[in-house]
Amino acid sequence: MHTVDDPGRVASGILALVVHMLFFGLLVFGISWQKKIVGPVVVDLWEELPEPVKKVSPPAPKIVETPPKPVPEVRKEPPPPPPPQPKVEAPPQPSPAEIELREKVRKQKEEDEAKRLEEKKAIEAEKRRLEEERRAEEEAKRLEQEKLKREEEARRLEEQKKLEEQRRAEEERKLEEEAKRLEQEKLKREAEQRERAAAAERARLQQEAQRKQREADEAKRRAEAAARAAQQKLIDDWTAKIQLKIRGNVVVPANMQGNPEARFEVVLLPGGDVLSATLRKSSGVPAYDEAVERAIWKAQPLPVPPEPELFQENFRELLLKFRPKD
Repeated sequence: MHTVDDPGRVASGILALVVHMLFFGLLVFGISWQKKIVGPVVVDLWEELPEPVKKVSPPAPKIVETPPKPVPEVRKEPPPPPPPQPKVEAPPQPSPAEIELREKVRKQKEEDEAKRLEEKKAIEAEKRRLEEERRAEEEAKRLEQEKLKREEEARRLEEQKKLEEQRRAEEERKLEEEAKRLEQEKLKREAEQRERAAAAERARLQQEAQRKQREADEAKRRAEAAARAAQQKLIDDWTAKIQLKIRGNVVVPANMQGNPEARFEVVLLPGGDVLSATLRKSSGVPAYDEAVERAIWKAQPLPVPPEPELFQENFRELLLKFRPKD
């Protein structure tokens, strides 16, 4: 920003200069006025006195006499004497030096006045320029503030828009997650229903098979009591082989305590493949029960007798007992 001197200092300097010049002029004129300069005396010489000029009086007006009217006698007082006329002295004529000095002082005053006016104009112009600069700066500041305000408002609106978009996106995400959760729950319920139906069907089929098997076994026991006694050893041997193979695949838990018993009902297919393995009695240790079940499936095909009749009668459905220490 452009800076100038204080206008008051310039004005005070000019005023002090004018006062000093006026004081100097008063001193000069005061001294010159006290001097009495005697001017030159001019004398005209005459060889003869001029003839006196005769005054021609105008003709007397014609007076018409009228009889006088009687006038009352008024006593007149004598008028007061006129006041003495003041003696007027002619002002002394200034000398050429005084005239020249006065002209110089007048010109100096005019020059000082012109300079003062020029300085005043310059000061006023500088003031106007400074005022215009100040106004321009204030206008620029105002425009800058308005610009910053508009930018701040635009940022605020943009942030508000982003927050609104984030809120809508969050709501949509929550709705999608809720829809997925409901769909998963629906699918889970349907799967559970299908599983329960399948389990019920398997149980029904198994019960039906067991019932039929029991009926067949009962009939055979009544009809073939002697033959079964002879074949029991063979059945026990094949059963022992099956249990031995299954036990070889059982991984007993490390923290297993005691010697509990787990019973599984195993349904086999010809050839020794396992159709199903159902826990009928838990050992009380879920980890051991699961280990036995895994071993049953892992051990297939299980060793079964080649005779179809013997297999169907004795190894189609097996109730196997397992103890960790056997």
